[in-house]
Amino acid sequence: MKNAGIVQEHDLPSSLAPGETYTATWSLDIYNCEGFARFQVQLPNGISAEPIDAARASFSFESGKAKFIWMELPSKNTLQVSLRLTADPSFDGGTVTQWFSFIRNGSRKDVEFEPHHLAKTAPETQKTETDLMEATATRTWTPTSRAAGTMTVTISGHEAGQFLKLTEELGVHKALNILDDADCQIRDAFDDKLVFIWQAAPSGPISVKYTLRGGEPEQVFGSIAAVRGAEALKADVESLETSMPEELKPDTVSLFVAEPPIPRKEDVAFRVQVLATHANVQPETVKRLYAFPGEIRQEQDAEWHKYTTGYHTTYHSARDNRVELTLHHSFPGPFVTAYRNSERITVQEALLLTKQNWIP
Repeated sequence: MKNAGIVQEHDLPSSLAPGETYTATWSLDIYNCEGFARFQVQLPNGISAEPIDAARASFSFESGKAKFIWMELPSKNTLQVSLRLTADPSFDGGTVTQWFSFIRNGSRKDVEFEPHHLAKTAPETQKTETDLMEATATRTWTPTSRAAGTMTVTISGHEAGQFLKLTEELGVHKALNILDDADCQIRDAFDDKLVFIWQAAPSGPISVKYTLRGGEPEQVFGSIAAVRGAEALKADVESLETSMPEELKPDTVSLFVAEPPIPRKEDVAFRVQVLATHANVQPETVKRLYAFPGEIRQEQDAEWHKYTTGYHTTYHSARDNRVELTLHHSFPGPFVTAYRNSERITVQEALLLTKQNWIP
């Protein structure tokens, strides 16, 4: 028996320049939904919207909030709505939030979708020499004892207001303490990795600092991912430099001589998230509860336990997998996710990295 799943996909841009116009489309699965429904999009200050396709809904736009209201949903499985977005001179970046309210099995359901950051891009005529720089990162190791020290990673050449991520692979170590995260929005440490994410990066250069004890600093490997306009940029953190206090300098041989990092193969893949819970539920239990015979992978993100399935090198294949899961299983709203080298990234970033197009 088919079961309903409410899924939202969109092709919102990663950035807009003041004066720029963009047509964005949302795809909403409404299988087995009936009667009243409302879809609303809260846009950042400085963004106006007008409907291109309202899918027979009444439309209103006020105080940055676009609303689509259906007194009776159309008899179809998927809705597509689209808006023409225009950035005025006051636009300075911000976050797009989205909600969908609907009736299913006689009860009202409210779904809030993942926020989407919209950065400000300078118009082509205003770009400076700094805007054209390549994003780079360098590291410095300052020992405080024979077995501990402070690592500093400095990032420059990125575009302010855009997405930026630093990933550090620390290797085996005994203790880690973050001294300065440069006001990042997301910070996480797991599996001997350290991640800093800025949804709207400050102007550079910016530096993060952390102490490492009982590790091997010369084997720490890092990389940055950034977005400039609609282009995804990536770079490795440059080789280690050592700032050695006089009292720690050896008589003959310098400590921590850095080896060039081994080039790593880029692996960008799409999966389908089928469930997220605060409780730690075993994957086998999830499979049994939803009568799902396939593979389920579990990951933890802050207080959430997230469960995904599939491995797809193309977004189109992942979307087809999501549609099948929606039609044949009772998962509460599966949606497409993306990973790079096993680390979760946005679908938009994965599409940029793999040069694929979003498909509603």
